[in-house]
Amino acid sequence: FIIGYIALMVAFFGLLSFLPSIAPGGISQAEMDSVVAADNIHPNFISSGNVINLPYYLIQKASFSLFGMSLYSIKLPSIIIAVFTGLFVILLLNRWFKSDVAIVGSILTTLSTAFLFLAGSGTPTIMIVFWLAVILWLGSKIVGNTHTHPMLVISFVLCLALSMYTPHLIYVSIAIAIAGISHPHLRFALKQLKLYQLIISILVFVLAVAPLVLGCVFNHHLLRVLFFMNDFGINTYINNVSDAFAPFFSFSLAYDSIYLAPLFGLATIVLVIFGALASIGKLFTSRNTVVSLLIIFAIVISGLNQDIAISIIIPIAILSAAGLESVIDKWHSLFPENPYAHFIGTTPVVIVVLMIVISGLSHFIFGYRYTPRVAKNFSNDISIIQDNLESGTILLVSEDDANFRFYKLLEDYNSFTVLTKIPEQRVDAPIAALGHTITDKNLALKEIITSPKARNSDRLYIYEKVTAAETDKKGEE
Repeated sequence: FIIGYIALMVAFFGLLSFLPSIAPGGISQAEMDSVVAADNIHPNFISSGNVINLPYYLIQKASFSLFGMSLYSIKLPSIIIAVFTGLFVILLLNRWFKSDVAIVGSILTTLSTAFLFLAGSGTPTIMIVFWLAVILWLGSKIVGNTHTHPMLVISFVLCLALSMYTPHLIYVSIAIAIAGISHPHLRFALKQLKLYQLIISILVFVLAVAPLVLGCVFNHHLLRVLFFMNDFGINTYINNVSDAFAPFFSFSLAYDSIYLAPLFGLATIVLVIFGALASIGKLFTSRNTVVSLLIIFAIVISGLNQDIAISIIIPIAILSAAGLESVIDKWHSLFPENPYAHFIGTTPVVIVVLMIVISGLSHFIFGYRYTPRVAKNFSNDISIIQDNLESGTILLVSEDDANFRFYKLLEDYNSFTVLTKIPEQRVDAPIAALGHTITDKNLALKEIITSPKARNSDRLYIYEKVTAAETDKKGEE
């Protein structure tokens, strides 16, 4: 099993190392917004209100400082966090399942379309799954142990505090606090903690959450971002829930979304159904209580924030592992004393798992390349610009371009200048225009760079300077 887990982590990290350049092969609008938000983190971030998703943006800004701004540096924080998320998912499944079931369930989860997309998306959305996985695993280690290591308690409290920086995850902390006070079993677990552990935990929590609290004091509108939504209405709420889950289980229709449809294959859904049926008789066990609460949380809060719907990954991971366990146990119960029958029954399961993983990977790679309604939501302009512009080039971007701030940031990490129009004084630097042509008698079109991810595929126009003699000749003509 140790060899299996090591092989899984190596395969997972290897996939994440080259997949971003293949699928989605570009960056979404949300990723461009994330880059701008990360760059806005300055020493006065508390008074300016730049505290939402602060842990992720700090990592992303550090990535830019170390590696410049590129396709990979934008996505690197999510890749790193996804590796740790996968590790905690593996640890969590090992708490509730036997090692053979846990490793197969981990493979199905970490190599799924949904998880690979999160891992390759340079946005804070990955933090939703990360915090849930960490909090659940730490909580499972603390509850029921009479001699809990102090670092586990401090880590649990710290993760709760940091998770509150992610919009609407504050409800998880509130739910845990209410459960800790009202549930006798959890109250007993709290009583087992020593006084110094409680004091240190409270201090850690206060220090970790202080920037968020101060940010909300200076900027009251952040409370709406953390708890509610800007335009709350019952119709809007219902539509948000519907739109959030629409791509997840659609097997016949591709949605205009950054998510492929379906995010979970039919075979995985069948395993989830088996797991749900097997769990009916054990509804009030800790595992099934967690699954039920997570599903309710994902559905209810997705009406306020559609990104929360992706948290369904955790309950699906648990239920698919439970379904796999029920299938294996059912077969073993037919031949309890026959090891050959156990092996023969396990072989088809391995084949099915391989088919799920391979079909999921192919769906992920080819879906993001050849599904028009999904592929068009990703732009590879940043790669085109960095691969084709010479040092010192002036890049012209339309002033009304919604992403002008994003392209302007490229100046800080590349050796070219981003402007909205040609300088009035004549300059010798090469000139390129993004997404539009320019008319100037001193410039001649040299090259057009196209993109397979744009509806109008001519994305970058590269011009060269015309000599004075050529200009005079054109004037005479």
